[in-house]
Amino acid sequence: MVPRRTMALPKHSIAEWLPLDVLPLILEHLDRRDLRTSAQISKAFHHAATPLLYRTLDVRVSGFNERQRPVVIHPSATILKRPEYAKYVRHVRENGAVGFHRPDLIADCRRALKLCVNLEGFTWSDDSAEGTDEGDFVGYLEILRTLPLRELVIRTFYGLSDTVWARLQDFGGLTKVSIWCMEGKPRILQGWSETLGASLTHLELGRCSGVPASILISVLSHLPLLRGLRLKGAPSAAILEILTFLPHLEMLDTEYFGVAALSRYDDVPAANLRELTVRTSSVHIQGFQQMWPWIRRLTPRTSLESFTLNAFSTQGEALVPRSFILDMAQTHRDTLKHFTAYSTQVTLKDIECLCSVFPNLQTLSCSTMWSPDTTVYGEAVQNAKNLRELRLQFSNWSPTHMSRDRFLNYNVQSAVRTMMLRDGSALRVVGIGSIIYQGQWVYRKAEDGTNRIEFEITSNVMNDKWD
Repeated sequence: MVPRRTMALPKHSIAEWLPLDVLPLILEHLDRRDLRTSAQISKAFHHAATPLLYRTLDVRVSGFNERQRPVVIHPSATILKRPEYAKYVRHVRENGAVGFHRPDLIADCRRALKLCVNLEGFTWSDDSAEGTDEGDFVGYLEILRTLPLRELVIRTFYGLSDTVWARLQDFGGLTKVSIWCMEGKPRILQGWSETLGASLTHLELGRCSGVPASILISVLSHLPLLRGLRLKGAPSAAILEILTFLPHLEMLDTEYFGVAALSRYDDVPAANLRELTVRTSSVHIQGFQQMWPWIRRLTPRTSLESFTLNAFSTQGEALVPRSFILDMAQTHRDTLKHFTAYSTQVTLKDIECLCSVFPNLQTLSCSTMWSPDTTVYGEAVQNAKNLRELRLQFSNWSPTHMSRDRFLNYNVQSAVRTMMLRDGSALRVVGIGSIIYQGQWVYRKAEDGTNRIEFEITSNVMNDKWD
């Protein structure tokens, strides 16, 4: 018999034997604290974790020191000390509070930003209601003009001056622009859209209120490559016409403003939306009646994969009509995978209808009526063979902690297990009110030492602080 040869265990870390392109794919799922720990394990881990650690740089303004001044923690000190790390930076997030509380840091912040030669995205935030000196932001813009910037996000309370807006119009080649200003002039890319037309694919305009529909349509017509569009305060009557100029648009997040949204524009949208989010509010439930056909007109062809509705009424929750569900199914039966309507009521019968007419439905989130007989929820979704996540909110459920615990320990958990383990079920996440249940198959070691497979359900309970 030939003696069996054994291989000696490697003296180095197991990571040393992994392909170099595999380890970063594993580490990118870690948070920053775990990444810092990983970078100290070995040279291989340090080599893989460091680019991930410095991919995004954030400034933090938190707490107070002994002089009762806010503590500003800025990554510029590290970049200036270790300039070789700057090549890994892809996104920088700056805050106007730095110049207000620590103006002595601004020079170093600018020096560090110049070293980030591979920068792709920049975010500027300034939530001061009094307004701050825009000189800091202008200084950053001058540096950004020399870098390969592709994404620009601006979030301010006080708005943007004409001087800053003129500087911004010099930027070309951007693929994403996001502008959210609470005050000041509405900035909807006037004079800038022509420059961005050849590159811009994602746009967010957080303040379109008061802008005439004709101007908004004219601006967006210069951006034919848009794939994602989010508008706040835009005239609903203009949305249909806007979609005729955007043949590549796949994601739309917009608002509905009641009967004013009725439009005589009859052209069919060129866009084939895959994701649609509609936000609306009304003082009367009847104010939603014209919204349902308006939504249908936004998606005339088979394409929609995700639909989200955030609707609020002071007279109670609006009810999603069965006719709307059936009309949507006529067009998007084979494509719709995600349906979210937390703030609108969906009856159990309509939940059953949703699960039947959309066979590829994977996630369903809505508000419905609470029933002590928790088996009715399993019956409502039994036809959803591809459903992976179900989240239900209840407007009529406000039990005490004692009664809630009783339901959690017995009725609800039993119903959840039944839903997850029924024949052909793909359901693994169920939300009942504020409690999220997750199910998975796990190995358990029996008393005799053998392994067995069991289905385990864990819950994350978020108690209502107002009880």
